Amino acid sequence: MISRSLISFANKSLRCSNSNSIIKCSNNIIVNQTIIKNNYSTSSNNNNNNNNNNNKNLNPLKNTEEFKGQTLKQKEEYNELTEAYKFRMVERPDLLTISSFFRYPEGGVEDYTNLSKGTAFLARAPSGLLSKPNNSLYCISCAHITHPFHFPNLYKEDQYSWIYSLGEKNIKVQLEYRDQKTGKLLNIIPLKPPFHLHPMLDLVVFKVDEDDFNKTNLPYHTTIMELEHYEFPKEGHEGKLYGYQLISESENIMKPIETPYVFHFDESPERFYVSTRNPSPMGICGGPVINIENEVIGMIEGLAKIDQSTISKTTDPEKKQFFNKINSNTVFIPSQELNRFLSKIDMSYDSNGNNINSIDVEGFFNKL
Repeated sequence: MISRSLISFANKSLRCSNSNSIIKCSNNIIVNQTIIKNNYSTSSNNNNNNNNNNNKNLNPLKNTEEFKGQTLKQKEEYNELTEAYKFRMVERPDLLTISSFFRYPEGGVEDYTNLSKGTAFLARAPSGLLSKPNNSLYCISCAHITHPFHFPNLYKEDQYSWIYSLGEKNIKVQLEYRDQKTGKLLNIIPLKPPFHLHPMLDLVVFKVDEDDFNKTNLPYHTTIMELEHYEFPKEGHEGKLYGYQLISESENIMKPIETPYVFHFDESPERFYVSTRNPSPMGICGGPVINIENEVIGMIEGLAKIDQSTISKTTDPEKKQFFNKINSNTVFIPSQELNRFLSKIDMSYDSNGNNINSIDVEGFFNKL
Protein backbone atom coordinates (compact mmCIF):
# COMPACT_ATOMS: atom_id res chain seq x y z
CA MET A 1 0.00 0.00 0.00
CA ILE A 2 1.62 3.21 -1.18
CA SER A 3 1.20 6.24 1.05
CA ARG A 4 -1.82 8.27 -0.02
CA SER A 5 0.27 11.40 0.23
CA LEU A 6 2.57 10.04 -2.46
CA ILE A 7 0.37 8.38 -5.05
CA SER A 8 -2.97 8.66 -6.82
CA PHE A 9 -3.57 5.49 -8.77
CA ALA A 10 -4.20 5.54 -12.52
CA ASN A 11 -7.05 3.74 -14.30
CA LYS A 12 -5.76 0.27 -13.45
CA SER A 13 -3.91 -0.35 -10.23
CA LEU A 14 -3.05 -2.99 -7.70
CA ARG A 15 -4.19 -1.62 -4.35
CA CYS A 16 -2.35 -2.72 -1.29
CA SER A 17 -2.14 -3.26 0.28
CA ASN A 18 1.62 -20.16 20.14
CA SER A 19 5.35 -19.75 20.50
CA ASN A 20 5.53 -19.46 16.78
CA SER A 21 2.35 -21.42 16.00
CA ILE A 22 2.24 -23.13 12.63
CA ILE A 23 -0.52 -23.13 10.02
CA LYS A 24 -0.05 -26.14 7.78
CA CYS A 25 -1.70 -28.79 5.65
CA SER A 26 -3.39 -31.24 7.97
CA ASN A 27 -6.28 -33.65 8.21
CA ASN A 28 -7.14 -31.97 11.50
CA ILE A 29 -8.47 -28.45 11.86
CA ILE A 30 -7.88 -26.41 15.00
CA VAL A 31 -10.93 -24.68 16.46
CA ASN A 32 -10.32 -22.72 19.66
CA GLN A 33 -7.39 -24.99 20.58
CA THR A 34 -9.58 -28.11 20.14
CA ILE A 35 -8.69 -30.58 17.39
CA ILE A 36 -11.64 -31.82 15.36
CA LYS A 37 -11.30 -34.52 12.72
CA ASN A 38 -12.03 -33.30 9.20
CA ASN A 39 -14.81 -35.80 8.47
CA TYR A 40 -18.19 -34.34 9.30
CA SER A 41 -20.89 -37.01 8.92
CA THR A 42 -24.62 -36.58 9.52
CA SER A 43 -24.54 -38.99 12.45
CA SER A 44 -21.95 -40.09 14.98
CA ASN A 45 -20.60 -43.63 15.19
CA ASN A 46 -19.02 -43.00 18.58
CA ASN A 47 -20.64 -45.11 21.29
CA ASN A 48 -19.33 -42.95 24.09
CA ASN A 49 -22.20 -40.68 25.16
CA ASN A 50 -19.90 -38.15 26.78
CA ASN A 51 -17.84 -37.86 23.62
CA ASN A 52 -20.99 -37.53 21.58
CA ASN A 53 -22.18 -34.65 23.71
CA ASN A 54 -18.81 -32.94 23.49
CA ASN A 55 -18.74 -33.35 19.73
CA LYS A 56 -22.21 -31.85 19.43
CA ASN A 57 -21.07 -28.80 21.36
CA LEU A 58 -17.99 -28.41 19.22
CA ASN A 59 -19.59 -29.15 15.88
CA PRO A 60 -23.19 -28.07 15.23
CA LEU A 61 -23.06 -29.92 11.91
CA LYS A 62 -23.36 -33.20 13.85
CA ASN A 63 -27.05 -32.53 14.40
CA THR A 64 -28.14 -32.58 10.77
CA GLU A 65 -30.73 -35.31 11.41
CA GLU A 66 -32.78 -32.71 13.28
CA PHE A 67 -33.22 -30.71 10.08
CA LYS A 68 -34.88 -33.44 8.05
CA GLY A 69 -38.47 -32.60 7.20
CA GLN A 70 -38.16 -29.03 8.43
CA THR A 71 -39.43 -25.93 6.63
CA LEU A 72 -37.53 -24.23 3.83
CA LYS A 73 -36.78 -21.30 6.15
CA GLN A 74 -35.26 -23.62 8.74
CA LYS A 75 -33.16 -25.34 6.08
CA GLU A 76 -31.90 -21.96 4.87
CA GLU A 77 -31.00 -21.04 8.44
CA TYR A 78 -29.12 -24.32 8.71
CA ASN A 79 -27.19 -23.58 5.50
CA GLU A 80 -26.20 -20.21 6.95
CA LEU A 81 -25.04 -21.98 10.12
CA THR A 82 -23.02 -24.41 7.99
CA GLU A 83 -21.29 -21.57 6.17
CA ALA A 84 -20.55 -19.67 9.38
CA TYR A 85 -19.15 -22.75 11.08
CA LYS A 86 -17.07 -23.69 8.06
CA PHE A 87 -15.21 -20.40 8.21
CA ARG A 88 -14.60 -20.76 11.95
CA MET A 89 -12.47 -23.78 11.08
CA VAL A 90 -9.81 -21.52 9.55
CA GLU A 91 -7.36 -20.55 12.26
CA ARG A 92 -6.67 -16.82 12.31
CA PRO A 93 -2.91 -16.18 12.07
CA ASP A 94 -1.08 -13.51 14.05
CA LEU A 95 0.52 -11.31 11.42
CA LEU A 96 2.67 -8.18 11.27
CA THR A 97 2.50 -4.95 9.36
CA ILE A 98 5.42 -3.77 7.26
CA SER A 99 6.37 -0.14 6.59
CA SER A 100 8.98 1.39 4.33
CA PHE A 101 10.53 4.85 4.68
CA PHE A 102 12.69 6.92 2.39
CA ARG A 103 15.03 9.88 2.52
CA TYR A 104 16.16 11.82 -0.53
CA PRO A 105 18.60 14.59 0.41
CA GLU A 106 19.10 15.51 -3.24
CA GLY A 107 15.39 16.33 -3.41
CA GLY A 108 15.24 18.11 -0.07
CA VAL A 109 13.94 15.17 2.04
CA GLU A 110 16.57 14.93 4.79
CA ASP A 111 14.65 12.83 7.33
CA TYR A 112 13.05 9.45 6.73
CA THR A 113 9.43 9.80 5.64
CA ASN A 114 6.77 7.11 5.32
CA LEU A 115 6.70 5.64 1.85
CA SER A 116 4.38 2.63 2.01
CA LYS A 117 2.53 0.26 4.37
CA GLY A 118 1.19 -3.26 4.09
CA THR A 119 1.09 -6.72 5.65
CA ALA A 120 3.85 -9.33 6.10
CA PHE A 121 4.10 -12.90 7.38
CA LEU A 122 6.83 -15.32 8.42
CA ALA A 123 7.66 -18.66 6.78
CA ARG A 124 10.38 -21.25 6.41
CA ALA A 125 11.72 -22.75 3.20
CA PRO A 126 10.06 -26.06 2.27
CA SER A 127 11.84 -29.40 2.07
CA GLY A 128 12.51 -30.59 -1.46
CA LEU A 129 13.75 -33.67 -3.26
CA LEU A 130 17.10 -32.06 -4.00
CA SER A 131 17.45 -29.67 -1.11
CA LYS A 132 17.07 -29.55 2.65
CA PRO A 133 16.18 -26.22 4.24
CA ASN A 134 18.68 -24.74 6.71
CA ASN A 135 15.79 -23.87 9.08
CA SER A 136 16.22 -20.13 8.55
CA LEU A 137 13.22 -17.88 9.08
CA TYR A 138 12.02 -15.49 6.37
CA CYS A 139 9.65 -12.54 6.09
CA ILE A 140 7.45 -12.43 2.97
CA SER A 141 5.61 -9.42 1.56
CA CYS A 142 4.95 -7.40 -1.60
CA ALA A 143 7.88 -5.76 -3.34
CA HIS A 144 5.80 -2.71 -4.26
CA ILE A 145 5.64 -1.88 -0.54
CA THR A 146 9.41 -1.85 -0.06
CA HIS A 147 10.53 -0.98 -3.61
CA PRO A 148 7.74 1.08 -5.24
CA PHE A 149 10.27 2.64 -7.61
CA HIS A 150 10.38 -0.72 -9.43
CA PHE A 151 6.65 -0.51 -10.21
CA PRO A 152 6.09 2.44 -12.55
CA ASN A 153 2.58 1.21 -13.47
CA LEU A 154 1.44 2.37 -10.03
CA TYR A 155 2.36 5.99 -10.66
CA LYS A 156 1.53 8.89 -12.89
CA GLU A 157 4.97 9.85 -14.08
CA ASP A 158 4.19 13.55 -14.45
CA GLN A 159 3.32 13.72 -10.74
CA TYR A 160 5.83 11.32 -9.22
CA SER A 161 8.81 11.33 -11.55
CA TRP A 162 11.10 11.95 -8.56
CA ILE A 163 10.34 8.51 -7.12
CA TYR A 164 12.23 6.82 -9.97
CA SER A 165 15.39 8.43 -8.64
CA LEU A 166 15.12 6.39 -5.44
CA GLY A 167 16.96 3.14 -4.81
CA GLU A 168 17.74 0.79 -1.95
CA LYS A 169 20.23 3.31 -0.57
CA ASN A 170 17.29 5.64 0.10
CA ILE A 171 15.00 3.29 2.01
CA LYS A 172 14.65 1.49 5.32
CA VAL A 173 12.05 -1.14 6.19
CA GLN A 174 10.58 -2.39 9.47
CA LEU A 175 8.14 -5.03 10.75
CA GLU A 176 5.56 -3.86 13.24
CA TYR A 177 3.51 -5.34 16.07
CA ARG A 178 0.18 -3.62 16.62
CA ASP A 179 -2.54 -3.63 19.23
CA GLN A 180 -5.14 -5.99 17.79
CA LYS A 181 -8.05 -3.82 18.98
CA THR A 182 -6.83 -0.25 18.55
CA GLY A 183 -4.42 -0.80 15.65
CA LYS A 184 -1.75 1.33 17.30
CA LEU A 185 1.95 0.58 16.86
CA LEU A 186 3.44 -1.33 19.81
CA ASN A 187 6.84 -2.64 18.72
CA ILE A 188 9.12 -2.63 15.68
CA ILE A 189 11.77 -4.97 14.26
CA PRO A 190 14.08 -3.37 11.65
CA LEU A 191 14.58 -5.46 8.52
CA LYS A 192 18.16 -5.63 7.35
CA PRO A 193 19.47 -6.06 3.79
CA PRO A 194 19.82 -7.96 1.59
CA PHE A 195 16.42 -7.39 0.04
CA HIS A 196 15.58 -10.52 -1.96
CA LEU A 197 13.40 -9.25 -4.79
CA HIS A 198 11.78 -11.61 -7.26
CA PRO A 199 12.89 -10.60 -10.78
CA MET A 200 9.40 -10.86 -12.28
CA LEU A 201 6.81 -10.97 -9.50
CA ASP A 202 5.65 -8.48 -6.87
CA LEU A 203 7.47 -10.37 -4.13
CA VAL A 204 10.16 -9.48 -1.59
CA VAL A 205 11.76 -11.78 1.01
CA PHE A 206 13.95 -10.94 4.00
CA LYS A 207 15.94 -13.35 6.12
CA VAL A 208 15.16 -12.57 9.77
CA ASP A 209 16.59 -13.53 13.14
CA GLU A 210 14.20 -15.86 14.93
CA ASP A 211 15.37 -14.59 18.32
CA ASP A 212 13.83 -11.21 17.48
CA PHE A 213 10.39 -12.84 17.51
CA ASN A 214 10.81 -14.79 20.76
CA LYS A 215 11.48 -11.89 23.12
CA THR A 216 9.32 -11.71 26.22
CA ASN A 217 8.39 -8.05 25.75
CA LEU A 218 6.50 -8.70 22.51
CA PRO A 219 2.70 -8.36 22.60
CA TYR A 220 2.14 -11.72 20.87
CA HIS A 221 4.00 -14.51 19.08
CA THR A 222 3.90 -14.18 15.31
CA THR A 223 2.51 -17.18 13.41
CA ILE A 224 5.04 -19.00 11.24
CA MET A 225 3.35 -20.11 8.03
CA GLU A 226 4.14 -23.45 6.45
CA LEU A 227 3.71 -23.24 2.68
CA GLU A 228 2.71 -26.85 2.07
CA HIS A 229 1.63 -28.35 -1.25
CA TYR A 230 -2.14 -28.26 -1.71
CA GLU A 231 -4.85 -29.21 -4.11
CA PHE A 232 -4.96 -26.75 -7.00
CA PRO A 233 -7.92 -24.41 -6.33
CA LYS A 234 -10.92 -24.55 -8.63
CA GLU A 235 -13.62 -22.03 -9.36
CA GLY A 236 -15.94 -21.77 -6.38
CA HIS A 237 -13.42 -22.93 -3.77
CA GLU A 238 -13.60 -20.80 -0.63
CA GLY A 239 -11.28 -19.51 2.05
CA LYS A 240 -10.14 -16.30 3.70
CA LEU A 241 -7.76 -13.42 3.11
CA TYR A 242 -5.85 -12.20 6.16
CA GLY A 243 -3.96 -8.98 6.70
CA TYR A 244 -4.24 -5.45 8.01
CA GLN A 245 -6.42 -2.58 6.90
CA LEU A 246 -5.17 0.99 6.94
CA ILE A 247 -7.58 2.94 9.16
CA SER A 248 -5.69 6.22 9.50
CA GLU A 249 -2.48 7.13 7.72
CA SER A 250 -1.92 10.30 9.72
CA GLU A 251 -2.33 8.46 13.06
CA ASN A 252 -0.58 5.30 11.82
CA ILE A 253 -3.51 3.01 12.66
CA MET A 254 -3.82 -0.43 11.00
CA LYS A 255 -6.21 -3.09 12.25
CA PRO A 256 -6.30 -6.84 11.49
CA ILE A 257 -8.91 -7.96 9.00
CA GLU A 258 -10.17 -11.24 7.57
CA THR A 259 -12.22 -11.45 4.39
CA PRO A 260 -14.01 -14.51 2.96
CA TYR A 261 -13.25 -15.15 -0.70
CA VAL A 262 -14.38 -17.37 -3.56
CA PHE A 263 -11.72 -18.55 -6.00
CA HIS A 264 -12.40 -17.11 -9.45
CA PHE A 265 -9.73 -18.16 -11.95
CA ASP A 266 -6.00 -18.30 -12.66
CA GLU A 267 -4.62 -15.95 -15.28
CA SER A 268 -1.26 -17.76 -15.26
CA PRO A 269 0.75 -20.04 -12.93
CA GLU A 270 1.99 -16.87 -11.17
CA ARG A 271 -1.27 -14.95 -10.76
CA PHE A 272 -4.62 -16.09 -9.35
CA TYR A 273 -7.85 -14.14 -8.82
CA VAL A 274 -10.48 -14.38 -6.08
CA SER A 275 -13.73 -12.49 -5.63
CA THR A 276 -14.84 -10.95 -2.34
CA ARG A 277 -18.07 -9.34 -1.21
CA ASN A 278 -16.31 -5.98 -0.78
CA PRO A 279 -13.09 -4.84 -2.51
CA SER A 280 -9.94 -5.68 -0.55
CA PRO A 281 -8.90 -2.68 1.59
CA MET A 282 -5.73 -0.62 1.62
CA GLY A 283 -3.01 -2.32 3.67
CA ILE A 284 -3.90 -5.97 3.10
CA CYS A 285 -1.23 -6.51 0.43
CA GLY A 286 1.38 -9.01 1.55
CA GLY A 287 -1.06 -11.00 3.68
CA PRO A 288 -1.63 -14.76 3.35
CA VAL A 289 -4.41 -16.45 1.37
CA ILE A 290 -5.73 -19.48 3.28
CA ASN A 291 -8.12 -22.10 1.94
CA ILE A 292 -10.85 -23.96 3.78
CA GLU A 293 -8.40 -26.77 4.64
CA ASN A 294 -6.28 -24.28 6.61
CA GLU A 295 -3.54 -24.37 3.96
CA VAL A 296 -1.64 -21.25 2.93
CA ILE A 297 -2.15 -21.08 -0.83
CA GLY A 298 -0.61 -17.71 -1.61
CA MET A 299 0.19 -14.08 -0.82
CA ILE A 300 -2.10 -11.14 -1.58
CA GLU A 301 -0.62 -8.96 -4.30
CA GLY A 302 -3.31 -6.34 -4.63
CA LEU A 303 -6.67 -5.32 -6.01
CA ALA A 304 -7.35 -5.24 -9.76
CA LYS A 305 -9.25 -1.98 -10.15
CA ILE A 306 -10.18 -0.76 -13.63
CA ASP A 307 -12.16 2.41 -14.24
CA GLN A 308 -15.46 1.71 -15.99
CA SER A 309 -14.73 4.42 -18.55
CA THR A 310 -11.61 2.52 -19.58
CA ILE A 311 -13.62 -0.67 -20.01
CA SER A 312 -16.27 1.18 -22.04
CA LYS A 313 -13.66 2.61 -24.40
CA THR A 314 -12.07 -0.78 -25.04
CA THR A 315 -12.93 -1.93 -28.56
CA ASP A 316 -11.41 -5.40 -28.40
CA PRO A 317 -14.25 -7.71 -27.21
CA GLU A 318 -11.89 -10.26 -25.63
CA LYS A 319 -9.95 -7.56 -23.80
CA LYS A 320 -13.17 -5.94 -22.57
CA GLN A 321 -14.43 -9.31 -21.35
CA PHE A 322 -11.18 -9.91 -19.49
CA PHE A 323 -11.30 -6.44 -17.87
CA ASN A 324 -14.83 -7.09 -16.65
CA LYS A 325 -13.79 -10.50 -15.38
CA ILE A 326 -10.90 -9.27 -13.21
CA ASN A 327 -12.32 -5.92 -12.12
CA SER A 328 -12.47 -5.58 -8.31
CA ASN A 329 -10.95 -9.05 -7.88
CA THR A 330 -8.14 -9.61 -5.40
CA VAL A 331 -4.94 -10.88 -7.00
CA PHE A 332 -2.58 -13.29 -5.27
CA ILE A 333 0.70 -15.05 -5.99
CA PRO A 334 0.28 -18.82 -5.40
CA SER A 335 2.39 -20.51 -2.75
CA GLN A 336 4.11 -22.72 -5.34
CA GLU A 337 5.85 -19.58 -6.59
CA LEU A 338 6.55 -18.41 -3.04
CA ASN A 339 8.10 -21.80 -2.24
CA ARG A 340 10.18 -21.83 -5.41
CA PHE A 341 11.68 -18.42 -4.66
CA LEU A 342 12.07 -19.12 -0.95
CA SER A 343 13.98 -22.33 -1.69
CA LYS A 344 16.32 -20.50 -4.04
CA ILE A 345 17.04 -17.86 -1.41
CA ASP A 346 17.51 -20.49 1.29
CA MET A 347 20.24 -22.11 -0.79
CA SER A 348 22.17 -18.83 -0.69
CA TYR A 349 22.66 -19.12 3.08
CA ASP A 350 24.80 -21.60 5.00
CA SER A 351 23.72 -23.38 8.19
CA ASN A 352 25.02 -20.44 10.25
CA GLY A 353 22.86 -17.95 8.38
CA ASN A 354 25.70 -16.40 6.40
CA ASN A 355 24.86 -15.21 2.90
CA ILE A 356 27.13 -17.17 0.54
CA ASN A 357 25.53 -16.42 -2.80
CA SER A 358 23.62 -13.14 -2.81
CA ILE A 359 20.98 -12.78 -5.52
CA ASP A 360 21.57 -9.53 -7.43
CA VAL A 361 17.98 -8.69 -8.33
CA GLU A 362 18.63 -4.96 -8.01
CA GLY A 363 21.03 -5.29 -10.93
CA PHE A 364 18.35 -7.10 -12.91
CA PHE A 365 15.90 -4.22 -12.53
CA ASN A 366 18.56 -1.68 -13.41
CA LYS A 367 19.05 -3.42 -16.75
CA LEU A 368 15.37 -3.23 -17.71
